Amino acid sequence: MKGRSYKRWEDTRLYVDTYELIKAVHSVIYDFPKKDRVVLGDKIHDKATSMLAHAGMAYKLSDRRKEEIDLFICDFEVFNYAFVVFSPKPREIFATSMETRIVHHYLDWRLRPIYERVLSPISFNNRKGMGQHAAVETFRRFVREESENYTRDAWIIHLDFKGYFPNADVEVAFKQQKSLIERFYNGPDKEDLIYMMDVSLHADPARHCNVFVPRENWNLIAPEKSLFNKPIGVGGAIGFLVWQNAMGLYINKITRWLNEELGFKMVVFVDDVFVVTKRKEEFLNLMPEIRRRLAAINVKFNERKFYCQHYSKGAMVLGAMCKFDRCYLNRNTCKKGVATIKKMKSWHINEHNVNRVLASINCYTGMAKKKNNYKQLMEYKELGLKFFGKFMAWNEKKQCFNLLPRYSFKNVLKRQYRLTI
Repeated sequence: MKGRSYKRWEDTRLYVDTYELIKAVHSVIYDFPKKDRVVLGDKIHDKATSMLAHAGMAYKLSDRRKEEIDLFICDFEVFNYAFVVFSPKPREIFATSMETRIVHHYLDWRLRPIYERVLSPISFNNRKGMGQHAAVETFRRFVREESENYTRDAWIIHLDFKGYFPNADVEVAFKQQKSLIERFYNGPDKEDLIYMMDVSLHADPARHCNVFVPRENWNLIAPEKSLFNKPIGVGGAIGFLVWQNAMGLYINKITRWLNEELGFKMVVFVDDVFVVTKRKEEFLNLMPEIRRRLAAINVKFNERKFYCQHYSKGAMVLGAMCKFDRCYLNRNTCKKGVATIKKMKSWHINEHNVNRVLASINCYTGMAKKKNNYKQLMEYKELGLKFFGKFMAWNEKKQCFNLLPRYSFKNVLKRQYRLTI
């Protein structure tokens, strides 16, 4: 189902199974207690079938699907697992099963229009049409505007929050989401959404998960940044979509107050806030009030990452060095791109996995061409043609790699299954 549009689930037979599973899991978890094992299967069957019939589909749950849902309800804790990623720095991640992810995506599907309406226009994470590149470009535009095209003084103030996800207050996050649903959502499943949000945010995955990686990996993470060291009711799980959305809204009132009421130009990306202003003294005088408002939701500044400097010194913004009208990739990113391409040359490349190589190389060429990294872009081009020229060619117009016609997805399918397309 990856990459498919949610809106097609209700009117296309191809997505019946996923749509049916959403409704079935939804109804089981939030309408029937676990102890009702005898009537559980019939309840799922009846409710899901009626919902599908309302959507114009005649479909019945299979016995296998009933068993999967039943297992999911009764053995919930085995579907969560934790691990540590090491790039760009060690970080604790929680993942869960497809069944739980469907619930998270169901919430996102229903609430996404409300998020887009409520979130500040200067918040760029977890939003369609936004993202890292848009945040960097908006920051550069603010610098040009505040400095009047680099002719007047302006300052860049960077604010970072200490343990933004691990120290999140679950009750505060739930109350924010509940208030949002009650005020703006008018669908017939309003109460269901509130209950789904309650269960999802209070899941406490640190106490209901398996760990399949060495415990020594957690030695690389500061103890205060791990949910395993937090009391119940504290901490958001990085990796859960429901928490990614919740933390995007967590400081929204404060950022809107600074941006819309006080008129400060700023860019917000999760726990990174970049303020560009000519009114440096006014903003610094507001710091005690900002701290007071953040303390009310259990958020603290990371004082070590705070800085206030003239725009002419440049600033590292979300992995990009911005200075005047120039913008460069972080050196570590450039080096990692070269290392990744050289590492892939040792793989056994064939027509079935060459798409993975193409996506990885184009990821780095895409970042380089959006910044002023022409030299780095040419290095990626040279290495790509040297190691993988048998499979791909350089597209000079788009500044990226394309697969040769022989290795296109369509032609690979034709050879593999002897099709005539």
